[in-house]
Amino acid sequence: MRSIINHLKQNRDFPRLRIGIGRPPGKMDPANFVLRPFTKKEQEELDFTFHRSLEAIRIMTLEGFNKSATFVNTAQSSEMLNR
Repeated sequence: MRSIINHLKQNRDFPRLRIGIGRPPGKMDPANFVLRPFTKKEQEELDFTFHRSLEAIRIMTLEGFNKSATFVNTAQSSEMLNR
């Protein structure tokens, strides 16, 4: 993020899409949690999230930030992939 902000001449006023990682189970070290391979379920959720992210970017480009934010903040489950 610092590199992007520096490239934009210290301007932090740009849209970003943030994807959370959840919390490490138990007392697992956060670095080990994020660096371990994805489980099958996590990979499916990640694929779903990437598809939704691409759609959010498409909406932002064509219809503006507010429509895209509404799309992103509308809860949808990765279980919809199985339908």
